[in-house]
Amino acid sequence: MESFYLRGWSIVLFTVAVSGMVALVSFRPTNFEAPAGQDLGEAAQRLGSIRFVERSGIEVTEATLADRVWIGSFIFTRCPLSCPRITSIKKSLQSRFQDSDVLLVSITVDPDHDTPEVLADYAKGFDADPDRWWFLTGDRDATFELINKKFLLAAKPNPSPHPEGLDEAILHSDRLALVDRGVVVGIFDSNDATALEELVKQARRRAMPNWLKVLPTVNASLNGLCAVLLLTGWSLARRYRGMPYERLASPPARGVAARFADLLRQPTARGHVIAMSLAVLVSACFLTLYLTYHYHAGSVAFRGRGMTRWFYFTVLLSHSLLAALGVAPLVAVALFRAIRGDFVRHARVAQLVLPIWLYVSITGVLIYLMLYHLPAFLLSAPIVTSA
Repeated sequence: MESFYLRGWSIVLFTVAVSGMVALVSFRPTNFEAPAGQDLGEAAQRLGSIRFVERSGIEVTEATLADRVWIGSFIFTRCPLSCPRITSIKKSLQSRFQDSDVLLVSITVDPDHDTPEVLADYAKGFDADPDRWWFLTGDRDATFELINKKFLLAAKPNPSPHPEGLDEAILHSDRLALVDRGVVVGIFDSNDATALEELVKQARRRAMPNWLKVLPTVNASLNGLCAVLLLTGWSLARRYRGMPYERLASPPARGVAARFADLLRQPTARGHVIAMSLAVLVSACFLTLYLTYHYHAGSVAFRGRGMTRWFYFTVLLSHSLLAALGVAPLVAVALFRAIRGDFVRHARVAQLVLPIWLYVSITGVLIYLMLYHLPAFLLSAPIVTSA
């Protein structure tokens, strides 16, 4: 029955080869351009000390926002051009974050005019929920310094404004900033629909409860544990070369319970059954937690480039295909045959699925490491592949 192991590995290699070719033809190399919406990565800035007044009159400091994920923008109420558009975008985001703890924050760059009362009237025009969308005003120089040095965006008085007010008296960025517990982690172009979608995804993910945030790490650990259990079960089965499949399968008059009793009298056989049963249980737990996480967090984009990107999608595609089309049905068949006491045919299917299952478990850990912990130098390669 050793040939069934070889068949399993052949299926793995064939799937990897096909996945590699699909990834190669699906992604073409292009010169890298900075995305309109992106994580700042190592360039993330801690805001430090801040002091504003909200339109309600409540003082807002760094302590007020210390445990919040918020999306900031920079506007002023007399702005004739970009500010109405930016605030309209924030209004659309307000409806999209109704079921989330993400906070929207609009900071005026014209605090001499935009008092809390003025901001309150302005906010009413956009149906801003006072609990979920704040409008802040503060010291003018401190606000400009915060925008320029911490948000790494532009804000300054227009040195030559149009005499008829056809341009903006204060020049400021129209980008949206994602702030996670006092750290500016992302900057997003408000003119780019793709960037706004990425902003929504990242904000939702960062605002998730802690128990959801740790699920990717838990899932990777479950994959690693499954691989250990599979190798343990395989090793025990190999050690017990006297496992009497033919005797256990006959005579037909003997019941399934009697066959199992004969099997479990051997310590190595008991260990094999326990290890493989735990592997099935761990895989079921992984699938449940995986679906739970992605239901709340959505998909997670891979940021690697060049050959790293090709390798990632080769592994991801082969992993997904083998998990769905290989492991799930074959494990079900193997369990069914074992439960019926058909140990000879069970062993054949088990040997076929083992290499596939082992590959899926190991690559599950690899995908996690590449998606969440890929070194920065691999992310900044000069070539990128894109769909």
